[in-house]
Amino acid sequence: MTATVNLEDAVSTCCTYIQPVGSEYVHINDAFRRISAEDITSLVDVPSFDRSSMDGYAISYDDLKILNLRESISLQIAGIIQAGSIVPRQIKAGETYRIMTGALVPEGSGAVIKQEEVESYKEQDKIVVRRRHKPNQNISRAGELLRAGDKIAAKGQLLKAEVLEQIATCGIDKIEVHRIPRVAVIDTGSELILPGVPIREGQIYASSRSLLAGKIKEAGAEPLLFDSVVEDDLMAIVQAIEKAVNVVDMVIITGGTGKGLYDLVYNAFEHIQAKTLFRGVNIIPGKFSSAVIYNNKIIFNVSGNPHAAGILFEVLVKPALQKLSGNLLYIQEWFDIVLQCALKKIKPVRNLCLGEIIFENGGIYAQPTGKSGYHYIRNPIILDIQPGQGAAGDMVKALLL
Repeated sequence: MTATVNLEDAVSTCCTYIQPVGSEYVHINDAFRRISAEDITSLVDVPSFDRSSMDGYAISYDDLKILNLRESISLQIAGIIQAGSIVPRQIKAGETYRIMTGALVPEGSGAVIKQEEVESYKEQDKIVVRRRHKPNQNISRAGELLRAGDKIAAKGQLLKAEVLEQIATCGIDKIEVHRIPRVAVIDTGSELILPGVPIREGQIYASSRSLLAGKIKEAGAEPLLFDSVVEDDLMAIVQAIEKAVNVVDMVIITGGTGKGLYDLVYNAFEHIQAKTLFRGVNIIPGKFSSAVIYNNKIIFNVSGNPHAAGILFEVLVKPALQKLSGNLLYIQEWFDIVLQCALKKIKPVRNLCLGEIIFENGGIYAQPTGKSGYHYIRNPIILDIQPGQGAAGDMVKALLL
């Protein structure tokens, strides 16, 4: 596929050529927000024994039946069981054990009565229970939460805190995860200088690299930034590409996307005989974006405009980067939403713009935002505006950021 394509085909084509990076084993405490490289199953039942879920008193099945037929029952306290105790105990009719949360319940226990629900007579070492209770109440039986062999996490799943807790409760300390992809950002443009350098007339500070570096980190990858901006020189761009592909898994080049005299990135692709995936996407921004495969690495060329580069990263680059990371959920989820107010200009072509989710009178709406307002909104989205759309009340597609 080499001609101008629609956005969906561009994303699909790029993802087709991508295989997830390799894997490594990490300690569970270092696995937060990593991508699992294997299905993870429990090795044990959880809990591994019948345990009390409350501080209270364990009573036998026989006494529980009696209690549920009478108004009350009196039980003798036979001892105290603390959490972590491994002394086996058999409960007998007419007796009870005071038990702590998480402790092993005595064999033959039918329920644990909350300590607040008994009348305690310390001088006589007995309690009186006066209300009915259900069998197994306040007892977590062995295997109630997980059985040995149950799947805890799937290959390709993002490991969040709650999942890691479940893995830990099974006693697993090492997890196979995909390694973190490295992504090079190459800025092109003879007019660009890096922040911190005194600026001269006609120069512009390169800011897209800071934006893309942040977005790459948010996507779970590691950005690699060149020490300087690459000038609009064919061989300089070629050398930057050759250097990058040897040390990273993906390359993003900003600037030089047009067809002007000094837009030389695509010429560099041709010079190194890279395989073209597409050249041009029929959206604004992105009209002259391209992607190629070189040295088994995917290289994107997006606009040097920070606003455009940010949008194109989210809708074009990020899905490919997520698949490269091994994330099973790399396909984006767009949803329908109604425009609260009209766009300043309705265009005859498909265009993407930044917006904000607005909650008003019990409804959920989209409000387009200006390029600079994006940094101050609570619920940012990208709006997909079809040709001729843009009036208040129009139903459009949106992507959460």
